[in-house]
Amino acid sequence: MESRHLPPSGCGSYAPFIWLRLTTTFAVLLLVGCDRFYGVESRATLPAPVDVRCVNAALSGVEGVGSVQYWRTENRSTEILPRQRNSLIVAHAWLYGESGADVLEIMQGPDGWFFRNSRSRMGVAVPHDTMARFVPLMQKVNYALEMRCGLPVADLKAELVEMTKSR
Repeated sequence: MESRHLPPSGCGSYAPFIWLRLTTTFAVLLLVGCDRFYGVESRATLPAPVDVRCVNAALSGVEGVGSVQYWRTENRSTEILPRQRNSLIVAHAWLYGESGADVLEIMQGPDGWFFRNSRSRMGVAVPHDTMARFVPLMQKVNYALEMRCGLPVADLKAELVEMTKSR
C-alpha cells in the first residue's frame, strides 16, 4: 500500500518533505509570535525617483511637524522567486510630530519607489484623539510633498492600520 503523502522510496526522497514541514512550522510559529500594528496611514507607489533633499526641506517647512529626524538604511539580498536577482532596498525614514511618533517612509527597491506616512503602535491601539490630531498633520505633510517635490500624495486618504508585521 502506498501513501499519497510520502514520496516514492529512494535515497534522499524525504528531504524536500521534511524541509517543507520544518519551514511551514517555523512560519506558523513566527506569525503567532508577531504583535499587531494599529494606527492610521497613507501609502502609495511612486512613479519616479524621489529627491530626498527636497523631502527634507518640505517636511521641515510644515507647521506642526516639530523636530525632524532622518535616517537611511540599505539592505542587499538575493531574491530567488519569481526569478533570481540581487536586490538593493534603500529605506529613507523621517520621524516627526508629537514626540517623534509620526513616520514618513520612502522605500526604493528593485520594483520601484514606495511611500508611507503613518502613526502606528505595536500591540496597542492608537487612541482616537491622537489619530484625530495626526490626520490633519499627515495631510499637510502630504500636500507639502506634492507642492514642493512633485510627489503625487496630496490626495491620499487616511487608512486605518490593523495588521501583523514581522519586520
